[in-house]
Amino acid sequence: MHRSIVVAFAAGFALLLARCTTSANNSPDGGRSSASGAESGAAMGPGSGSGSASGSSSGSPSSGTSSTGDDGGSPPPGDAGGADAPSGDAPGSSSNCPANDPGMEKMFASQAVAPGKPFDHSENDPTPGDGGAPPSGWNFYLIDGAMCRDGSPFGIYVHYASTTKLFIYLEGGGACNESHFCDHNPANMNQVFPGGEAMQGQTVAGSLACVAGLQAPYTTGLFDTTNSANPVKDWSGVYVPYCTGDVHFGTADNVTINDDPLDVKMNQHFVGYKNMQKSIARLVPTFPGVNQILLTGASAGGIGAALNLGLVQDSFGPGVPVTVLDDSGPPSDPASLWPACLQKAWRSTWGFAGSLPSDCVECTQSDGSGLENLVTYYHRKYPTAKIGLVSTTQDQVIRLFYGAGDNNCQTNDANTLTLTGGGVSTAAFTANLDAIRTKYDCTGAFSTYYIGMSSNYSDPTLHQHIFRGAEFFKALTSDGGTTLAQWTADLVAGKLDMIGP
Repeated sequence: MHRSIVVAFAAGFALLLARCTTSANNSPDGGRSSASGAESGAAMGPGSGSGSASGSSSGSPSSGTSSTGDDGGSPPPGDAGGADAPSGDAPGSSSNCPANDPGMEKMFASQAVAPGKPFDHSENDPTPGDGGAPPSGWNFYLIDGAMCRDGSPFGIYVHYASTTKLFIYLEGGGACNESHFCDHNPANMNQVFPGGEAMQGQTVAGSLACVAGLQAPYTTGLFDTTNSANPVKDWSGVYVPYCTGDVHFGTADNVTINDDPLDVKMNQHFVGYKNMQKSIARLVPTFPGVNQILLTGASAGGIGAALNLGLVQDSFGPGVPVTVLDDSGPPSDPASLWPACLQKAWRSTWGFAGSLPSDCVECTQSDGSGLENLVTYYHRKYPTAKIGLVSTTQDQVIRLFYGAGDNNCQTNDANTLTLTGGGVSTAAFTANLDAIRTKYDCTGAFSTYYIGMSSNYSDPTLHQHIFRGAEFFKALTSDGGTTLAQWTADLVAGKLDMIGP
């Protein structure tokens, strides 16, 4: 058993007391170089645009986009506001790349929201719970109608810099799909994991308890505006707190979590996707000149970034290419890490029926599975969009989280999983990462940075990396040649790499 897991096992009894609810392979022509050196498909740069036709080339949604008003609603069912599917082969397509098959779709449903009122650069709303002033250089805005899962106010932070480049960061922090997982997931913006920028959420043991503290933008790693190696240091930025427990993708309100009769959670607001809709509706008119977006996040925020690609891309329009950087939230391929029972629990608890694209029929199978098909759906809809994945090869936090699907979801209790050292095995997790890389390498749209044990990184079970200054600006893989910051710079430039482990 790895030393970090031993620490988590030893600290497991604290679960009953400490609860959140109580407190250098770059290709110069924009293509991809893999670790093996094999070329795999043509990669188009960010200027290529997206496959969606919702919105105009200027970046504002078209007048035909449906909405429910300024707070940002969804288009009505059946709205075919999307783009024509690519004719012929998609970029990098070949008979050996099933992920590039264009499919049968001719038009894609739009997930765009209508633009609301732009944010005022001089405005600064009070932070929730008297949390104090936002960090220097950031404005805080309460979002009308948005809320955390306990019903408290929700808002986002905005940093104004570049008028053409914007990154949107989604915070992580576990998930609330079972009573004891909910105990270790922030229920409002005034709960955080301990340890600060250097350590918070890095291990299972460090994620067991929340402490009082305002969720706010970091100052290190991707958020460091003073380090010339940071590829987004001059970009405008958005920090989206995480307090809905639904990987930023829920639409279910007033839900009761009652798997433990002694620990019932009532009136839970799993409205992360609705909060995102309301926030994006305000951001679109706030940044009318933006021509490139990096949609990113870590852990639950990394998963949320990938899931919300359609909302962000369709709302800003095809002239504003959106790149996704998912830190420590890997999908499952095949569905072994996401068994049907676990996917079904997420769908029903969090209301994914209201956030998944209405025309992604393959995303919802009769047994509850199909979420992994969203990756292929988005690739067909946005054939030039780029997606990057960062992960350690034995991530202990994600292995525990996905362990809720063990034994046909019969061993889904966070306390039991932690105390017994349960969860997805290191071998199965590593095999899944390899399968993801193998499947999507040929698309010309996928980039990975896998971190294993080496002289550059001693613990391949640690979690979340892009906001940690001690990791973002270092070469973490065994080849020692590419920093995470350089890999990110390549990703936003359209150069795709398979780095590590």
